[in-house]
Amino acid sequence: MKKLPKVINISYKVDRINEKKISIINMIYIFIICSFLGWGFEVIFCYFKFGYIMNRGMLYGPFCSIYGIGGIILYLLFYNVKPTKNNIVYTFITAAIILGAFELLSGLILKYVFNTQMWNYDGEFLEILNYTTVPIIIGWGILGTIYLYFIQPILLKIISLIPLSFVKRFAIIIAFLYVLDFGISTLNISLNPEVLYKMVNPNI
Repeated sequence: MKKLPKVINISYKVDRINEKKISIINMIYIFIICSFLGWGFEVIFCYFKFGYIMNRGMLYGPFCSIYGIGGIILYLLFYNVKPTKNNIVYTFITAAIILGAFELLSGLILKYVFNTQMWNYDGEFLEILNYTTVPIIIGWGILGTIYLYFIQPILLKIISLIPLSFVKRFAIIIAFLYVLDFGISTLNISLNPEVLYKMVNPNI
């Protein structure tokens, strides 16, 4: 009786991103998703504050790049820090200071580059140079802590579960679309400076 040939067990290893290591791909996804979430938050916030819908980003797409950059800053600062109850106060204070300072700096840079004030807190309680306030800085600390403890871990976990080949291709696509939007929007604003003011003040 002939022996049956041995069945060769072939297993395929699917490469995935290590969620615990710094990755350019992770930063691309963090930037895009935080930009989108930030844009949505700003639109909703301003709707309830002013009573009308306004585009809170400089691009045509639903992106507020400042939130995306803020997400990357927090990712790089806290990538090696595990969110726990013991360091929640440290996380809150750090996020408040970093994001508050970043909002202030961003406002000043945008004013200098485009000669348009994208936001103005003049006359509000404990305002700082018209671009932020102490209550807003506290709000940044709260949002940053929520992001680091809940949103970012879930996002990185989801990315780590998807095959690396797909993650890379999709990251390239969304990065290309963002850069294209950024280029067109910036060119349009440079040629027509009043466009930016109308984008953030649609009722005028």
